[in-house]
Parts: sequence; C-alpha cells; structure tokens
Amino acid sequence: MDTKAILIAAGLTGVAAVAGVTSAVMQSQNPQPLPTVAPTTIVSPTLKPTDKPGAVPAAKQSAEGAAPQAPVTAPIEPTEPLPSKPQAPEAASRKVETCKITMAKVADANPPLNVRSNPTIAPDNVVGKLKNGTFVTVTNELDGWFAIATPVKGWIAQNQTESDCNEKTERVSFGAGGDSVTIAERFVGTGSHRYRFNLGKGQTLSVRSDRGPLPMILAPNGKELRGLDDRQKSWTGELAMTGDYTLELDSNYKGYKYSFSVQVK
Repeated sequence: MDTKAILIAAGLTGVAAVAGVTSAVMQSQNPQPLPTVAPTTIVSPTLKPTDKPGAVPAAKQSAEGAAPQAPVTAPIEPTEPLPSKPQAPEAASRKVETCKITMAKVADANPPLNVRSNPTIAPDNVVGKLKNGTFVTVTNELDGWFAIATPVKGWIAQNQTESDCNEKTERVSFGAGGDSVTIAERFVGTGSHRYRFNLGKGQTLSVRSDRGPLPMILAPNGKELRGLDDRQKSWTGELAMTGDYTLELDSNYKGYKYSFSVQVK
C-alpha cells in the first residue's frame, strides 16, 4: 500500500474514533426518560341511602359500643285545673240626670261675705254683707257667681258658700254580679232627691235607713209602696211590676245628711 493510501486510512480511523467519543459524551448528558407512572385514583366510600352524615359506622359502633340514644321523656301526667277565684261584683253606677241649686249657705274664709250689685269685684258695687251660716235663695249661676234673692238681692261668690243639688234625679244601676248599693248624700237647704232603679216583677226590694229618714218608695205607676215615716227604718217587699222604682227624700228648710242601703234579690 502506498504512502497516500496509508494516510487516508489513518485519517478515517481517527474521525471514527472522535465520533464515537462524542456520541458517548452526549448519551451521558441526555439520560433516557423514566417510564411514565399512571396516576392512582382514590375512591371515597359511597354512603348508603340509610346512612346519615355524621353517623357512626357500624364497625366503629361494634368496636366502641352502641350509638347514644335520644333521652326518653316521661309522659306528663294531666293535672287538675286550679279552681278559679270568684270575681268580686262590680260597683253600682250612679248617673245624675238633673241637678239644680236653689239654696246655699254662706261659708266665707274671711267673713262677712260681700253681696255685689253685679258678678264682678269692684270697690263701688258692694250692696250688702252676710254672716257665715246664712242661708240664701239662689236664682241663677254665672261664671262662679250666684244670683240671690234673699236675704239681700245681688251676687255672691259661689266658692264662698256650701251648696249642692237641691233638686236632683239620679239613675242607679247595679254592676255585674252586684245586687246592693249604699247611698250617702246631703241637703243644703230645701229640696228633693230622687233615685231611680229599673227593677223587674217578682224581685224582692229591701231598703234600710242608716242615717236620716227612710226614703219614700214609689212604683212605676206612681203608687206609694211606703210613705214618709221617720220612725220606720227599713222596708222589704216583692215587686208587682217591671219598671222604674223611685226612692225619694225631701228637705223642708236647712237640710240634713242621710244614708240608706238598697238590696234587690
């Protein structure tokens, strides 16, 4: 083999050796990829239709004991209702239907009481003076003043007198569950007081005087069931008709205090 051929063969051999080294180095720097691992799927236990969230599994129940049971409530024994207290009867109602003052008694804090020519206070309208305890006849009322006819004609201050209804009619009604009432009033001077009760046939009316005379009792037709008698202190009778029964008291002069009780059954 000539020299040129030998040189070409040596060069090819060197190139092959270099290529082999280069391939080995590249393989060491680029390792083969690792085999792919399939992902693992975690399966949650499926609850049965009868299972409830938070329930203790049967296996755990058997290991730890039975699941706690709801407390058993003992049946409530029925109790007898407490007896109701009887309601107190309502008080009777009283309504004044008519009231008229015809007399008054002088009661001035600084006597004597001035009688004036008109219902005003002025230094030149005093027409007379009255002592305390004097009874006067009242003919009119105006803005806190009484017009009087006797013993002196003129005007006096109402708040310097004692006065009340001289002529009065009053309606009295028993409250629910009530059947009695006590009436205590007074006369100032003369007058007549009438108390009316709407009562029924067959009821029993009882009237008792506690102070002063026993009232006169009038039936709905005006018939007197009991006349005026200062010595009689009570009266009881069965009523023959339905309607307004009137109990009446009269005063002839200076007046008086009275009190009487009425009961109906």
